[in-house]
Amino acid sequence: MQNLIVLCQRCISWVEPLSECCPECGDEVILERPDPDPDALATVVGMPLMLLGTVRVERQSLPSYGELIGTDEGLLFLPQLNRRLNGAWEEVSSSRTSRWWPFRGDINSPRFLDWLRRPSSVKAGTESPSSQALAPQRTSLADRLMESPGAFFARNGTIQSITARRNSVKVDRSPLKSVTFTDATENGTLKSSLDALTVMLKNG
Repeated sequence: MQNLIVLCQRCISWVEPLSECCPECGDEVILERPDPDPDALATVVGMPLMLLGTVRVERQSLPSYGELIGTDEGLLFLPQLNRRLNGAWEEVSSSRTSRWWPFRGDINSPRFLDWLRRPSSVKAGTESPSSQALAPQRTSLADRLMESPGAFFARNGTIQSITARRNSVKVDRSPLKSVTFTDATENGTLKSSLDALTVMLKNG
């Protein structure tokens, strides 16, 4: 992660610019462009519906290991990263739980889903006083996307098909490049989780 990476505001992906253009969508990369408006980005990313599991993304240079989250607007990949003492980000490249991870792998617990929905300023161990406080916070995933170099978001409108191949899932996007996720969950549940998300969206 030594090269310059920026968030492309068109395709909502952290990328390494190629000839001052986004390699995913071809949009011009303007370093002086301000960060996206938090509320607008939160609307694009949507509300979290399901943690689909741990995955690896087939790509070079950028972080490839992390969590895939299903929202009502698409699929969000958040890499697992450690912060070094000098402030640099370090990729977590195995199933080893990173030190900041608050639930030690218990990704199916209600507390974990609650943590996904909380603004980043709220501590993970804080208990909510009422069920109303558990309502999804639209800004939380957007904050995490901005704070996670290497993250990207695949909008529902760009997804043409999802194909399972052994232990991997290929997501075909248009006009963007397709992306392949390798299932890194303990029980190989990525495809079934994606199917459940699809049903949830259809019934929602």
